[in-house]
Amino acid sequence: MKSQISQLSAYQPGLSSEALKKKYHIEGQLYKHASNENVYGPSPKVKEAINQAADELYLYPEPNAPELQEVISEHYNIQKNQILFGSGLDEMILIISRTLLANDEKVITSEGTFGQYKHNAIVENANFVEVPLKEGAFDLDGIAAAIDDETELVWICNPNNPTGTYHNHKAIEAFLQKVPSNVTVILDEAYAEYVTADDYPDTLALLQTYSNIAMLRTFSKAYALAGLRIGYLIGQPELVEKLNILRPPFNVTRVSEQAAIAALKDQAHLEKAVKINHDEREKFKNLNSTLKIYPSQTNFVFIETEQSQALNDTLLKNGIIARAMPNGVRVTLGFPEQNEVIRNVLENF
Repeated sequence: MKSQISQLSAYQPGLSSEALKKKYHIEGQLYKHASNENVYGPSPKVKEAINQAADELYLYPEPNAPELQEVISEHYNIQKNQILFGSGLDEMILIISRTLLANDEKVITSEGTFGQYKHNAIVENANFVEVPLKEGAFDLDGIAAAIDDETELVWICNPNNPTGTYHNHKAIEAFLQKVPSNVTVILDEAYAEYVTADDYPDTLALLQTYSNIAMLRTFSKAYALAGLRIGYLIGQPELVEKLNILRPPFNVTRVSEQAAIAALKDQAHLEKAVKINHDEREKFKNLNSTLKIYPSQTNFVFIETEQSQALNDTLLKNGIIARAMPNGVRVTLGFPEQNEVIRNVLENF
């Protein structure tokens, strides 16, 4: 076994509603707000696509989901050989790390961001460097200053999970101008569809200028296909070709491919969910609360507090399952009546 595996542990999901009820002696309904799922669900057309795909379950899927590849190519006006699929972005992060990293090469990202960057860097015995957050956001200047001759890979989560903060186009481009061309920068945009800010980066345009970058997108969040596990990378064909060597041959199922096609084609459903999410998110901006709530461009809010466990327990006793972290609590937005409960807790905590 790799010696570095001893530093890690398997992902620990939160307890189920029934387990939490028993542990905390809670009666009544508990609502899950811990995993940033889209409670409004996928397009109705997704269910139709799944039913049709069920007739071909005995067949292996086509490698790299060629039908979906064609649809995404048309949607973004890019070449098909710029797209690579994974079983969710967790697998894409694994494939990228496995392909690019060698012993002791440096990986740089922020502290307080998505944990799989670090997990996979350690598996590959890379030198993982975390630059502290600045006001809940990536310190791009600090990350740029940390890049040296040993640096192979930089992760930028934009908007960031778990804080919900983002950097605009100008900031990202200014950062990329400081990065040597031999250092790969991955822009993880898992929550991009939820962003309503006008100045969010046009990463596809940046891809035309910077050959060392790639972006990640997923169908798990705004498209509400978390249970079908499908995410993808868009980058230069040369990078995609290398990553494809490590991609498992049949990693995206036929059902997932057809569901994603249906979801992508129903942009009206997506826009409706994003609009509701935006309206609900806005209600958290001016709460009469002493707690520090970061401005979010996602489907969750992050509350910074040294009493994270106490706040998490209070939410739980009010029927809300959130995600406690060392320096705060992340709460996924739900239906309006659930969000009202969350806001009441935050105002009275």
